[in-house]
Amino acid sequence: MGSKAAVVVFVEAEPKRVFRDSVVIDRAKSQRLAEMVLGATSNEAGLLALDRAVWPDSGIVCAASLPEYEVVCSRELARRRPSELTEWISQVASGRDAYAVFMHSAEDWGAFAIWSDGRLVRSLCVSPDSGVIEDVGERLPFEVPFWEGEHSVRSEVGYSLPFHPIDFGNEALREFFGFILEGREDESCVDPEEVEIPAFRAV
Repeated sequence: MGSKAAVVVFVEAEPKRVFRDSVVIDRAKSQRLAEMVLGATSNEAGLLALDRAVWPDSGIVCAASLPEYEVVCSRELARRRPSELTEWISQVASGRDAYAVFMHSAEDWGAFAIWSDGRLVRSLCVSPDSGVIEDVGERLPFEVPFWEGEHSVRSEVGYSLPFHPIDFGNEALREFFGFILEGREDESCVDPEEVEIPAFRAV
């Protein structure tokens, strides 16, 4: 499967705790959140483990409304220019901050973005074919080792980036949400196979 993700989290608290805090999901609010993406009424189609929920099948939206957090995952949200989502993020966020990670290992690109009070603060997308596709705002501390060559792709001579987009995308997942899909786990990582998110399909 590789690493594929299209996840946006709206936060009123520390985003890294979103999948660590064991709380009850509000199914009705989750359904309404999913319907904002689907643009239609929906039925719940079961639960998906987080590692699958972050890239659900086309036509499926995984959504979870939790105290202090709302999570929405849909491949239709994936953008190589996350800034294109700013208007939608502003409408849904209602003053909250938002964090997003998008990546597709088969297409070899990765992106992340942060919005504060509906305003884009940081957005980055890279791929070896296109280079830096979008680069808005100041670099975050977790990015620095990547840009300084500490995660270089040594096995590929002449690789056009100082790091692999999927390695970078997984580190963004770790930094923002406390889990990864591939790579080196540490004690702080949540097991994405042990977290379940409701899935919704348009009626």
